[in-house]
Amino acid sequence: MFQSKRYQQIFAEHQLDGFEPLWNKHIDWFEEPNHRRGGWSGVGQLKLAADGGALSTFVKKQQNHGRRTLLHPFKGEPTFRRELKRLTFLEEYHIKAPKVVCYGEQTIDGESCAILATETLLDFEPLDVVTQDWFANTAKTRQQKRTLLKSVAYALRDFHDTGLSHRALYSKHIFVKNADTQPEVALIDLEKARFSFLSFYRTYFDLSALNRHAEYWSRSDRMYFFLQYFQTKRLRMSLRLLCRLILKRSARR
Repeated sequence: MFQSKRYQQIFAEHQLDGFEPLWNKHIDWFEEPNHRRGGWSGVGQLKLAADGGALSTFVKKQQNHGRRTLLHPFKGEPTFRRELKRLTFLEEYHIKAPKVVCYGEQTIDGESCAILATETLLDFEPLDVVTQDWFANTAKTRQQKRTLLKSVAYALRDFHDTGLSHRALYSKHIFVKNADTQPEVALIDLEKARFSFLSFYRTYFDLSALNRHAEYWSRSDRMYFFLQYFQTKRLRMSLRLLCRLILKRSARR
C-alpha cells in the first residue's frame, strides 16, 4: 500500500497504517455509493487529529469496480488506480489537484477492493456554487467576474496542454479558491481522464461538457471564456467553427 511519507505517522497513531484497517474504518458517505460495472464505488470524508489540529481527507472506496483496458482486457483496471496515475502526473506538471495521501488494492473474500485517499482542498469551493452566487450577485463587478473566468480558462488550457482530457468536466469538478481576489483553480474526479494526441479532441469534448453545465453564464461570459482559453483577442475562422461545434454538442441532452 502506498502512503505519503508526510502522513504515515498520523495514520499509524490512529491504527490506520494498513489496507484492511482503513477499509474497515467507517466513513460517512457524501451520497450513496454508485453501483455499476458489477461493483460499487463511494466517497466520504475522514478527519484525523494531528498535532493539535486535524488532517482532513477524502476517502474513496470501491469494490469490483474497474474499467477494461488494452493492458487489462478481462478483469479490468480499478478506476481509482487510473485516478492515482493522473493525480501524480498532474503534480509533476504543477497542475492543481488533490494531493494523494494513500492508495492501496487488495482482494478480500474474493472481491477486488481499492482505496484512494486525498487531501481536502481547503478553502476551495466548486465552480457551480461560486458562479451561482457571483453571476446572480449584482454587487460583483464585471472585472471580478472576468478575472474568475480568465483564471478558469487558463487553468483548463494548462491542463489540456499536458495531453489529458478530463472527460467529465462539469462545474462541480472545478474547484476555486480566493474567487474574490486572486482565484486559484483545481480539478477533481480524474478517474475518467485519459490522454489524447489531438488537442482538438481535448478542447471539444471537455469544453462541451463544461458549457452544458455552466449555469448562470451569459452569452458574453461564454465568449470571454473562449477568448481567454484560446488566448486571443479575436476568434479566427477555425476557432469560430470549433466554438460552434462546442455549443452544438453542449446543447445535446
